[in-house]
Amino acid sequence: MDPSRPPLGRGSFLSSSVHAATALLLLLVLLATLLRLPISITPRAPAPAGLADQRSQDPQQQAGCDPASPLDCADPRLFHLMMRRAIDAFPAVHFARFGRPVPGDPPSSSCDMAWRARSDSDDPSKATTKDYRRFAVARDPRTCAYSVLSIGEYHSGPNARKPRRAATNATIAPPPPPALSRSQFTRGSYLAYLGGGDRCKPMPHYLRSLLCALAEARYLNRTLVLDLTLCLAASYAAAGTGGMPEEGKRLAFYVDVDHLNSQVPIIEQSQFWADWDRWGVQGQLRARLVEDTRIPPVKFSKVRDTLIVRKFGDVEPGNYWYNVCEGEAKGVLRPMRRVIQWAPSLMHIVDDIVSRMQPDFDSVHIDANGEDLRRRVEEGLNAGRQVYVAGEGVNSALVEALKAKLTVHHLDEFEDLWGTDSKWFLEMRRLNGGVPVEFDGYMREVVDREVFLRGKKKAEVLR
Repeated sequence: MDPSRPPLGRGSFLSSSVHAATALLLLLVLLATLLRLPISITPRAPAPAGLADQRSQDPQQQAGCDPASPLDCADPRLFHLMMRRAIDAFPAVHFARFGRPVPGDPPSSSCDMAWRARSDSDDPSKATTKDYRRFAVARDPRTCAYSVLSIGEYHSGPNARKPRRAATNATIAPPPPPALSRSQFTRGSYLAYLGGGDRCKPMPHYLRSLLCALAEARYLNRTLVLDLTLCLAASYAAAGTGGMPEEGKRLAFYVDVDHLNSQVPIIEQSQFWADWDRWGVQGQLRARLVEDTRIPPVKFSKVRDTLIVRKFGDVEPGNYWYNVCEGEAKGVLRPMRRVIQWAPSLMHIVDDIVSRMQPDFDSVHIDANGEDLRRRVEEGLNAGRQVYVAGEGVNSALVEALKAKLTVHHLDEFEDLWGTDSKWFLEMRRLNGGVPVEFDGYMREVVDREVFLRGKKKAEVLR
């Protein structure tokens, strides 16, 4: 035996075994990595009861939430919670359909939701009722769990209200009408009214004459040439105007012109005469002049002239437009009341006033005065009811006297809806080319009357 070589004993054997075991362990680790098997075999401590389910079902809740951030009103869990709370809060309501919630005000703690409910009314047009309310919602800062704190009053959630088509169009100033090409203009047939004594008359007079002109245009199947501005009578002048008639008022301030044009084609007067000067006066287009308002339209219903002009004289009342629809023409020219609808901007104000009151409010229209006026008003109403008072006979003294027995509302209470910060004011200024528009006497009259008509029980006190 070579004394320089170490003896082969147990130590060497163990050393070789350790190396072999290490190599085997490395091989197993490599194999486990390739097969994506868990390397650690240390058992994990069980999660507290309920935590594992919460972590797997809603990962967002692990990190908590910021109560000041906007609510996710589209969250299905919140939607179902709001529906359950509404059903529990109003057991007498027969819900038919719920709308998707939308952010309320403030968006961090409220959502607005609309619904339809079945009505007990025998009127088929009122088979369902609509409501939209604001839900106050809280969130747990740790778990983000939702809870509904309260539900607002009737129509308290306007963000969930479906906008009317006309209302949507009213928020944008209408573009100027496109100019007609020569071929388009010459293919048309037109009816124009010139002169007359209807200017600056009260609105019922003006609308009566306008309806007559529209009726004749429809009967003759012609486009009506119409001045889309009007002169507002002095009786409707806003405060500070000196009580004088106001020229240049746009018809669109009062009437839904888009609806009007959909019923009877109209063309703006200045645009028409500019086109006529370019193409009509060259002799290629024919015009017929009618100077007697007593001539009924049946006399010229088959003429093929491009333009028919009714010219009115200077002597009142024979020069009023509505005279065309009297006499022999009365049987064929029936004024179409439904072509006149109030401007969407005014109806928005009506809707907002109604939404601030209970849905079953009563209303009274007062067109009288005298010492016994309070007694006459109270006779037609039930004590304790919420009442809207409308009409020329309303004044602050009467309102205060009625408050002893009734919850009274009147138009001036809602003047913020047409103030300088209101949506109406901004829409009208945009429609008027940047020039502010006053909420004049006829606008007040329209809104006042329309709110009165929305009352559940309506009474009138007349002279």
